[in-house]
Amino acid sequence: RYVSLPADYNNQKGSASESFQRYSSFTFTNTAEYKFSINEMHNISALVGQESIIYNGSSFGASVDNITDGRLPMLSNGTIPKQPSASKKKKVMNSYFSRLEYNFGEKYFFDASFRTDGSSIFGRDNRWASFFSVGTMWNVSKEAFMEDIDWLKDLKVKFSYGTTGNSAFDGDPYYPSLGLVGTGKYNGDQTFYISSVQNDGLTWEKQKTINIGLSARLFDRLDIDLAYYDKKTTDMLMTIPYSYTTGHSSGWGNIGSMFNRGFEATVSYDIINRRNLQWSVSANINYNKNQITELFGGRDEYVVANTGVKYEVGKTYGDFYYVRWKGVDPQDGQQIWLDKDGNETKTYSEDNAVFTGKNQFAPWVGGFNTQFSWKGFTLNADFSFMLGKYMIDNNRYFVENPNFVGQLNQAVVMENMWTTPGQITDIPAANSAIQFDTHLIENASFMRLKNLTIGYNLPDNLLRKTGFIRGVRVFAVGRNLLTVTKYQGADPEVDSNLQLGKYPNTRQFSFGAEFTF
Repeated sequence: RYVSLPADYNNQKGSASESFQRYSSFTFTNTAEYKFSINEMHNISALVGQESIIYNGSSFGASVDNITDGRLPMLSNGTIPKQPSASKKKKVMNSYFSRLEYNFGEKYFFDASFRTDGSSIFGRDNRWASFFSVGTMWNVSKEAFMEDIDWLKDLKVKFSYGTTGNSAFDGDPYYPSLGLVGTGKYNGDQTFYISSVQNDGLTWEKQKTINIGLSARLFDRLDIDLAYYDKKTTDMLMTIPYSYTTGHSSGWGNIGSMFNRGFEATVSYDIINRRNLQWSVSANINYNKNQITELFGGRDEYVVANTGVKYEVGKTYGDFYYVRWKGVDPQDGQQIWLDKDGNETKTYSEDNAVFTGKNQFAPWVGGFNTQFSWKGFTLNADFSFMLGKYMIDNNRYFVENPNFVGQLNQAVVMENMWTTPGQITDIPAANSAIQFDTHLIENASFMRLKNLTIGYNLPDNLLRKTGFIRGVRVFAVGRNLLTVTKYQGADPEVDSNLQLGKYPNTRQFSFGAEFTF
């Protein structure tokens, strides 16, 4: 319940509003599983199941204006009622699934799964889709020829192929495939209008993925995990732009396809492993390459106007599409850009935008960790990094812009704004309008100390004397303590192409104690 203004506040009458919303989600799951072995060599497990998920939501709101007495804040005290609001939402998902697992002597493994899923949010012609997966693993360590190889303690080779479906939409709409009718007023009468376009063909986004992996433990100290993946996504769920002559700007659709492929590697090593002294390190890295392979309507490219985003078949998703900024002319202080052909120009035009080769999504992502313990003391440090990531620092558009002098504080670099012919600077003259171009794109690659934990466990022999305390651990935790980056904005780790308005990761400190009785 909300009362916005008391009576006669700032020469305005009061208003009041009340609203409620109710949301529920019910999940019903039924499974049957059977496990058995034959001659203790053939191990088999079979499972079948069914699942239903039902979402329900409703809301209601009412408000009034012209509350003349602050002591009477109820809805019934307003003299001008306003149109109430109400909504009902419902969606249902049904799934039928099965899984078969088999291994021979814990040496050769095979598994397969199959499922059929249906969702009410898709078009009536394509609500159901089926998906499957198969996988194998060879535990090489169990082979007889491995018995005499002491330095190789464990070795496994894995392969899998499967399909999956995605039904997640941005904004979580309940009826994205339906042609909905909205209501309003026209000339004082109640009216109806088509609020969304019907799409009976809207269906599941699908992924086909191949995974190949290898894991090993060497010298009883070194663990290695290597994996290669190749994922193709089709029928991608996004909004499709419509001609305004239809009366609508866009609607949900299956817009095209793309692939992601790359590898992951994880290595860990036990440097010291003694009774009272342990020290280990680990690191992981992932490389990913993506490419758009198909767009909606058979087109080869699509530019989202005024956003720096362009989708093009054969290109990487996330590559910034902007006009290239060359610099400032020392003679007149005007900015210089490059046209599509690479020629210099002092006239800004979005028609000269090109792919910059700088991507919002880092192709290289990873981290490393070290763990150390000595008697009761423990130390754990986690680092993460991204390489090849770029971001628009659009804070600079406002704090390095003479148009906002007097409205916003300006950056120190504005002291270098061009004023005199022959002056060499990156800050143009006051009469050269700042644009969203490549000069705002910054390298947001970083390395960050994400977590540092220091702890101490009190000795057991000291705690035994209490008779009732079994363990005490005191600790201190610091998060985001150190960041190494060239990025000038608040946080290079923000998951967005723009910085402004995005909350940065905060530096945190916490201290505590754990008691075991």
